[in-house]
Amino acid sequence: MPPAVIKLASRREVRVTVVGKVFEANRGKILALNKALDEYLRLVRWYLGFDSTSKVFLHKNCYERARELFNLNAALIQTARDKAVEILRSFKRLKRRGKVEADRPRIKSVSMRFDRRCYRFSKTGNVLTPYWLTLSLNKEERINLPIVFGEKQRQRIEEALRGEWRFTAVEMVKRDGEWYAHFVLEKAVEVVDKPETIVAVDVGERNLAVAVAISVNNPGKPMRGQFWRGAEVKRIRGLYGHVRRSLQKKRLLGKVKRLRGRERRKVEQELHKIANQIIAYARQFPRPVIVMEDLTGIRDNFDRGRRLNRRFHSLPFRRLQTYIECKALLDGINVVYLPRRLVKNTSRTCHRCGHVARNIKGGGVFRCERCGMEYDRDLNAAINIARRAICSAGWGSCGSPEPADEAEGVKLQPNAGSPNF
Repeated sequence: MPPAVIKLASRREVRVTVVGKVFEANRGKILALNKALDEYLRLVRWYLGFDSTSKVFLHKNCYERARELFNLNAALIQTARDKAVEILRSFKRLKRRGKVEADRPRIKSVSMRFDRRCYRFSKTGNVLTPYWLTLSLNKEERINLPIVFGEKQRQRIEEALRGEWRFTAVEMVKRDGEWYAHFVLEKAVEVVDKPETIVAVDVGERNLAVAVAISVNNPGKPMRGQFWRGAEVKRIRGLYGHVRRSLQKKRLLGKVKRLRGRERRKVEQELHKIANQIIAYARQFPRPVIVMEDLTGIRDNFDRGRRLNRRFHSLPFRRLQTYIECKALLDGINVVYLPRRLVKNTSRTCHRCGHVARNIKGGGVFRCERCGMEYDRDLNAAINIARRAICSAGWGSCGSPEPADEAEGVKLQPNAGSPNF
């Protein structure tokens, strides 16, 4: 494996989303928002009709015509074009993978994206509603909306108002008749570029996450690993999946839609807890870098029977990785994703002798056919990920390590971590 495949930057861009709710806006403002949303949705569908993923093409051939046909701010017309391109690109990726059968995307709803040219956010002396969002909908109409935040979200907004974050875009989302403002904030952070410890995090169906640390100066001895079973995430997914199927049989689609949001919020809270604990695990080692597998296409060829397929595809692996990455960068810990070619057969390879097993029996134990080692399968995969990161980056020796210490199981506590960034 050639060295220096991985290169670490000393500065990384971090992006977070802070959600606030429009608080008791008057009827005229809500009516204006609803009208603009209808116009915006028509515009996105209009752009999709050109079947082009080129923003340059759409701008040259469609922008002036869009200005004539749609009563929206010029900046909104451009963000609608960008949103249409994103939707079409995503649709074509799914089409190539055989995930959709339709010839073109059909969208029923959309969020309105406002960039810095068409919104302003400020804090006033109003005690009840100090935060106000000004939106420019078109040439004639501009509205001011009071926004309220939860405690964690308010702290992040206060940091942005002090200049610690950059305001970029605002996505206005209508959900269950209520309006929400999703503020996208960015900032550059200093992160470790010369690591002393590699922390590999493997995600999977049996254990939602497994982490193990290996010192760059002593790569032959992995340090104590930890497991995150994800039992609560699996319980929530299973429970809501059962309820959803029952409601669908009764054709109660409205209740199904409401349950989807509740399920998502509960799962996200558990994922934040797990991500916080993984960051705490990494933080105990000197100058850590977190290494994870690039999961692109991981679900495409998975077929283990109806029940296991449903359970596997319901687990939010990529979302957990996203939370880990964001929290790690905010803590000054760099994050690296290894491409699939570098992590091939990590669960089949013995981390002690390097033998690649042809067949792996069910269960959570890896048994090496050559050296006879018996080891937890997920922990074995995590050690292999860490070793391949060290080899591919040229950080240390690629020799086979000694068996790791007995891994430590982790049970989520009710108050472990914070559900928000």
